Amino acid sequence: AAKWVATNSVLIALYGATIGKIGLTTYPVTTNQAVAFCTPCEGINSHYLARYFLSIREKLISLGQGGAQPNISQIILKQQIVPLPPLAEQRRIVAKLNSLTTRIARARAELERVRTLSFRAWKSVINQSFQKFKCDNVPLKQIAQITGGLTKNTKRSSLPLQVPYLRVANVYANELRLSDVAEIGCSEKEYKKTKLERNDLLIVEGNGSIDQVGRAARWNGEIDGCTHQNHLIRIRPYESMSSDFLLFFLESSPGRKYIETSASSTSGLHTLSISKIGNFLCPLPSRRLKDVTVKYLNLCRDRLSKKRIEIDRALALLDRLEASLLANAFRGELVPQDPNDEPASVLLDRIRAERAAAPKPKR
Repeated sequence: AAKWVATNSVLIALYGATIGKIGLTTYPVTTNQAVAFCTPCEGINSHYLARYFLSIREKLISLGQGGAQPNISQIILKQQIVPLPPLAEQRRIVAKLNSLTTRIARARAELERVRTLSFRAWKSVINQSFQKFKCDNVPLKQIAQITGGLTKNTKRSSLPLQVPYLRVANVYANELRLSDVAEIGCSEKEYKKTKLERNDLLIVEGNGSIDQVGRAARWNGEIDGCTHQNHLIRIRPYESMSSDFLLFFLESSPGRKYIETSASSTSGLHTLSISKIGNFLCPLPSRRLKDVTVKYLNLCRDRLSKKRIEIDRALALLDRLEASLLANAFRGELVPQDPNDEPASVLLDRIRAERAAAPKPKR
């Protein structure tokens, strides 16, 4: 069922994860029913047409039919009214958009580079903080209580006590994502054992990627009565130990080295256990040194977080600027109009005449 697509045709993804994405062929290709293509008539600039479909992408997606999986049909595409200036003006619009969007792309790349540098700076700060300690190292089980969570099964839905619980999908490196928190059934005894308290740490037990196993975050009591599943191991520091200090240690290079060495596996799934985590050797400096380290690292993290928020805001502004440029372009407000250009009406008349004279293709 594959069809040949000519050079300089506009490709439009009709459904799936890439729905509404736009492409432009630079050589003949084939495609199937998941992608529609528009081959412009002579006198229609293919880059102009591609930019136009890009400007209405969100509209096309919203018009898509199909319930669980939106689907942009060819009927929807054929119904779109394309603003058509003279060919010379089409070229001016494309040239201007190319110039401006190239600058936007450079700005976006620079912002992403600064974001990467901010993460590197954080890693450098936290690693230097833990490499300078000259103190005893003690197993984590001596300074914290370490426990597992609830195992999910079909019987839990019938239990009378239904409580919110955290899954692996909720826990990231020094970050909790709580937009989607499920509920689970448990007994009173299980609930008492696994209920989270402020300053608990949650660590991901296993993952296919070694750099994702052991990611940890602190619980600050965001949801009342919340518990956790068995694939998250809870660390509850004793009173003499700071949960912030432990969290920073787990994020540092020495901490990650312990995690990755303990979780290493040849089976493809890297896993930790309560006993492995309990045997992690953690530095135990004086209380004053712990407090100074935590205060310094919190200050650095907050400053870098503010920078990343500014970067995200700037990236969002660039997206809005690009959308605004496209909208202006197809309202005729981006480049000057030239009365000496051949009118688009003449171009359309010529296209109609050529179509009328062309032989009808065989089915």
